[in-house]
Amino acid sequence: MMQRFSRAAIHTHSVGAEWPEFLGTVHLGESFLIETERDGEVNGPLRIEGIAAGEDLAVYIEKIEMVGPFISAAPPFEEGAKPVELEYRDGCFYFPRNFRVQANPTVGNMGVLPRPTEEVLQAVRAALRRGDKAGWRRLLRAPRGRHCHRDCPWLGEGAVLHLKAQVDGAGLCIADVHGYRPAGLMAFSGVEVAANVQLRVERSQGWLVDWPLIETEDRIMVVVSLPGDVDAASADRQAFEAMRRLVVARVGGTTEQAGALVATAVELQPCALTMPAPGMADEEAAYSIVAALPKDVLIGAR
Repeated sequence: MMQRFSRAAIHTHSVGAEWPEFLGTVHLGESFLIETERDGEVNGPLRIEGIAAGEDLAVYIEKIEMVGPFISAAPPFEEGAKPVELEYRDGCFYFPRNFRVQANPTVGNMGVLPRPTEEVLQAVRAALRRGDKAGWRRLLRAPRGRHCHRDCPWLGEGAVLHLKAQVDGAGLCIADVHGYRPAGLMAFSGVEVAANVQLRVERSQGWLVDWPLIETEDRIMVVVSLPGDVDAASADRQAFEAMRRLVVARVGGTTEQAGALVATAVELQPCALTMPAPGMADEEAAYSIVAALPKDVLIGAR
């Protein structure tokens, strides 16, 4: 029988802890289900048997089953504006009158535990002192490093997320599934849903994993997440340099040749901009960008 990790664990497992225990263990090649809530809080962490700190893993998204109710985003910039409940049928979300959007379920946040450095633990302690029992879960919801990816519309069924484990066992976590999400968010959310997500973890093969990578059938994407007070140009530069290193490692050639390819063929997409707001801690501010390269340009891939 397939292992299933209930969304109830979000409210019972390592709540208020400075650092979490593993919620359970899965093996390489094993399919399992992990449930998420609509409010986007983190479920996990799961120990991946056989994965040590510093090793690369590939998380395959095999299936996403959405769970209602289905609610739109609230209009931004207007005090008191409210979202509306949507009807889901025939693969679409229907607004109360005359409008619909095609469902495209994607995982908004997936990652592994960061190394528990003193800086990381201080951030957790600060959250706990504020009375925020989410504590360590905030580290996965507000990526400011290389241990997780942040909101984008490409991590759907069939996609693979490549990550470097920061601790032994990795500590895989998941949160924040969207039923529909545009490339950029007008109102900090799309159609937020609870979900049952079927995953499988293998060792990553063939890619240089530095920042998290999203792999689809036709693209490879580097995801760079930085603190929200970092300017966009710095994130763009990080994405350029990361993709250039990836191309050199995959195809060979010189840094100059790879740089010309990346400058020409890569598409940049902002995927999250979360700035401090009333009630939001500074460590929750993040800026994330995706650099996407079509696989078919890598004609000499090893």
